[in-house]
Amino acid sequence: MKLKFLLALIAFSLAIVPLEAQFNIKPYVGANSTTLSRDFQDEEFKSNLGYQFGIDLMIGRRIYIQPGLNYEFARVGVSNPEISDLKISRINLPVFAGVKMFQEDVDKYFDIRIFTGPSISFMADFSGGSGLGISSSEVKSFNVAWNAGLGVDLFMFFLDVAYKWDVDDFFKRSVESSASQNVFYANLGLRFTF
Repeated sequence: MKLKFLLALIAFSLAIVPLEAQFNIKPYVGANSTTLSRDFQDEEFKSNLGYQFGIDLMIGRRIYIQPGLNYEFARVGVSNPEISDLKISRINLPVFAGVKMFQEDVDKYFDIRIFTGPSISFMADFSGGSGLGISSSEVKSFNVAWNAGLGVDLFMFFLDVAYKWDVDDFFKRSVESSASQNVFYANLGLRFTF
């Protein structure tokens, strides 16, 4: 159901973009700070640094659609030093809608963008948390999240800063926790205009 919704959103988004739309290919690398929203078994989760890399396709001029693909590695710390950090690897498929602040004659060199949209995530790997009694089989393999952020374009470079929060639980029902994953991230990359 969630995948059908995302595919319908992509199809609708592509239908409203004019045929003479501008295309940008945007490879990037970035850093993230990830935590889980609720504590677990009297242990407090804390954010740690991770990284991501990927590529987006920006379609449109002032109003745009931006589907993408990225790999995200995240670490979530646990307050007890005897328990190892949770290590989470995901493949993300985001689809953002955004607005550029400046007219086209200015945005060749500088622009500020506001964007938001969903992303679906597939768990690639989960490890750590020894002492919590959590195994990879108790973590959901598929999650849906919502993103909101701000971007700055300068010549052929861009910087995106955003926040992503899961709209469903991180763990399966067998684990007594309604924690969701929350990620603050920043990406730095290049934009190639066609």
